[in-house]
Amino acid sequence: MENTTINGYKLKYQLGEGGMAAIWYAENYLQKPAAVKVLQQRFCQMPEVVHRFENEARLMVQLNHPHIRNVYDYSTVDGCPCMIMEYLEGKDLSHRMKEGEWFTAQQLTGWWNSLVDALQYTHRKNIIHRDIKPSNLFLTEEGQIKILDFGIAKLRDNVTVTQTGSRMGTLMYMSPEQVYDVKNLSYKTDSYSLAVTFYHLVSGKPPYDASKISDFEIQENIVRNHLDTSSLPEPWRSLLPLYLAKNPEDRKELRRIDAGMPIADETILFTPVSSKEPVGNIDSSVAAPPLQRTGSNHLGYIFLVFFIVAALVLFALNKDRFMAMLDTHKTAAKQPNKEKTVTKPRPKKNELPPPPAPADTVEARSDTVTSTQVVTSEDLGKLENDIKIRINDYYRTRQDCGSLSRFFRDTVDQYYNKSSEPLTSIQKECAQYHGKWRFTDADIASSSYVFTHNPNGNTYVDFNMLYKIKQKEEDDWIPYNIDVSIVFDKELKIVRIVERRIEKL
Repeated sequence: MENTTINGYKLKYQLGEGGMAAIWYAENYLQKPAAVKVLQQRFCQMPEVVHRFENEARLMVQLNHPHIRNVYDYSTVDGCPCMIMEYLEGKDLSHRMKEGEWFTAQQLTGWWNSLVDALQYTHRKNIIHRDIKPSNLFLTEEGQIKILDFGIAKLRDNVTVTQTGSRMGTLMYMSPEQVYDVKNLSYKTDSYSLAVTFYHLVSGKPPYDASKISDFEIQENIVRNHLDTSSLPEPWRSLLPLYLAKNPEDRKELRRIDAGMPIADETILFTPVSSKEPVGNIDSSVAAPPLQRTGSNHLGYIFLVFFIVAALVLFALNKDRFMAMLDTHKTAAKQPNKEKTVTKPRPKKNELPPPPAPADTVEARSDTVTSTQVVTSEDLGKLENDIKIRINDYYRTRQDCGSLSRFFRDTVDQYYNKSSEPLTSIQKECAQYHGKWRFTDADIASSSYVFTHNPNGNTYVDFNMLYKIKQKEEDDWIPYNIDVSIVFDKELKIVRIVERRIEKL
């Protein structure tokens, strides 16, 4: 593909490759640079995917805004569609946070105002981005903020997850309505994601800690729990909650930050992460490093210097007294304290001392007792394999509503979007539902499973699957893509199940 000319632009070299497309550096005969995004060959034989890619390109060509990456033209190369886009030099905000750059209050305010202008512009054209997050906000070397991948997020969700068996993007910045119903979205979803993104940029930490909680728990937080902005400086403490309402109708219209609004004079400094961690991955979840703040509190430094000087003067005037006290303390420390001596009990005759706990353990803690349950990697491997078998068994036999007791207890905490439903009610609904729809075996890629083992014995599992349904026997099977989260208890009974982001392919 190198040296191929597309609409006057010659491909020079490949810049990178993502889940759907490769990016090439290109120049025209005037040496004007461009970035050319080419759909991967494995998708080029799928007419529906190609059609959607071309439609998105046509849409993007119509957008012309200084804070949106421009698309100049679209064409084909080697039978695959491509977009000819504005070439940008710089890094996205996720990358910059990982490298330890600092953001001033003036920068954050300017970025917010620029992005509000860009989103208002696209929303007037009935275009929703659907994937606002730090890795999709690009800062050029000239300091200009740009929104990337505008309009193609939905395409990426529809296709790539099913084909690769892995999640694209991140849950962190999704709106509550995106978690359950990705098809029925309004422009208010971009307002929510922009507010969550700036919560991360201003506070220096992601909204949820993906290293400690599962995808399932992140989804529940997004839907039920409000982000606490009370620790943020103004104007963010008052501004961001206007766009974080769970109900889209309750969110205010996006507005710029006025020059008269109070702004904390602070610089936010991000500590660089280890070089072993990937940087700039478009589709990976980003966890921000610890936050440090540097302000203009010179009065505090003056008091600190005064205190140190006073302490040195006091020590110099009373040196002999301090040295005598120190000698007395050393003498007392040398004497044994028999009352504090603890004798460990000896093992009984013919009884061996307990072996040391292996490194692979799970600790269960309560307010009064701490116990350690030894869990080996072999145990976890067997448990995860048993859960996979259980999941496949459930989806193969789900149309047999009488067999649901094999998978659920008498009361189901959550079945789809319900809570505390009796199993008999679920079985009745099941009979009505499966009288109209028929299922084939679910297709779940092994690499799609993500397990989280909790100390209480529950196991959270997130996965993606492809299944086919039809209403009538004479109909063709219709493929659907779906994300699923299930919580299993120790006896492999389903505690909760949520099926979301159902997409017709």
